[in-house]
Amino acid sequence: MNLREIITDAIKYPISDTRKFLIFCALIILMNLSTILPSYGFKDSTLSIILSLVTLIVSFIVLGYLVDVIKGGTEGDETLPDFDYVKQFIIGIKALILDIIYFIIPIVIVIIVASASGLFSSFTEIVYSSVDAIANNATNLTMITAAIPQSAMNTFTNSLTITLIVAIILFIIFSLMSFTGLVRFAKSGSGIEGLRFRKILNDMKNIGFIKIIVTLIVIYIIAFALLIVITLIGLIPYIGVFISLIIGVPFLLLYLYRAIGLLYADA
Repeated sequence: MNLREIITDAIKYPISDTRKFLIFCALIILMNLSTILPSYGFKDSTLSIILSLVTLIVSFIVLGYLVDVIKGGTEGDETLPDFDYVKQFIIGIKALILDIIYFIIPIVIVIIVASASGLFSSFTEIVYSSVDAIANNATNLTMITAAIPQSAMNTFTNSLTITLIVAIILFIIFSLMSFTGLVRFAKSGSGIEGLRFRKILNDMKNIGFIKIIVTLIVIYIIAFALLIVITLIGLIPYIGVFISLIIGVPFLLLYLYRAIGLLYADA
């Protein structure tokens, strides 16, 4: 599918089945009750614990359902998938674990780069030098800065620059791989399939790296515009939060995951 077809389909998709859309909306409301009710004055410790548990359970169900939405997109299904709460709860847990694995790897690499380039050691030296300066009656920022060794400042600046560049590059790479891995998981139901890096790279190559990047950028620009509208609706006193949750957030989630499924339909 081309970009226009993906966006058009994804925008129409959430209301392809009104009944299922309303059920999904109800799940989103349940997932957010632990946040909504306290804002209206309901502050009971027992109720808070129960609502937190409900939020956790429903969050996994919602995530599992969104994985099924991706699967439907890759298989050409035209309407929302059926609800299977137990199955989707388990799928949601697996999907979360998959995401954690994908983002642990770049985090570890960034920490190693930061440590090797001297970010932590130079930051520690800057902090100690600043504390000593304050203890020696430094009364303004200029005096504190003058007390910090220039070598420590240079190392910190260079290291921070290198670390940020590496972090941004890794975040982009692993985000793209995470999307593709999630699609492979959605299609197969196997978490291992979502971690087969060589096959993931082959899928991305088959679709085209440029197409994936451009399509995701457009998808998220539209999602950001929708989010602004949802946020503005949420500012309406009393009913705004419920309107944004009942319609806006569910629509946005289904749009995003449908678009991702369609993007990878040809993988």
